[in-house]
Amino acid sequence: MSSNEAKLHLSLKDGVFEISGSELFVSQQIENFKDVILASLQKGSNITGETNEEISYSDNAIGSQSEEQTKTINIDYPKVLHIEDTDIKIIKKMPGSNKAQKSVNTALVYLAAKKSVGVDGVSSQDIRELCRDQGCLDTGNFASHMKNAKEYIIIEGKKGSSTQMFKLTLPGTEKALELLKDLNGKTS
Repeated sequence: MSSNEAKLHLSLKDGVFEISGSELFVSQQIENFKDVILASLQKGSNITGETNEEISYSDNAIGSQSEEQTKTINIDYPKVLHIEDTDIKIIKKMPGSNKAQKSVNTALVYLAAKKSVGVDGVSSQDIRELCRDQGCLDTGNFASHMKNAKEYIIIEGKKGSSTQMFKLTLPGTEKALELLKDLNGKTS
């Protein structure tokens, strides 16, 4: 490790949360994950948990000092998701007391699953089709349901455009993992 590189290694009962890269990158990631790290330390919980959840961030500086962040989530919820390569199938009904909640939960779970196979963004059309499959698509209000979930979902591109993409925020990733964990534990 050169003099301008840094590394943070945190092991909560071998859950391991490691950040390495330039000092600037590591400092930024520590700040980004400060609340998660502190909450985990206070609760004594694992960051990776028993179902192989992992959030990894890496700094790929090549030659120049530009930084490229690669973000992936590794998940394994066989009672909720069927994953083959980059093809994802949700095999359980999403919870929620109305179509808006069910649509947002469907989007969160799907986005997390896609992220686990290296796909960072998903088209709004793909999410619409999933909501239709889940029986929770409200065509007239779909866009506003997603827009109201801005804490969890980043929407990029022009509204209604075929290039509009949805991505998860950090709180969205955490919420998706909670949903997956809950659904994976249920037998029905």
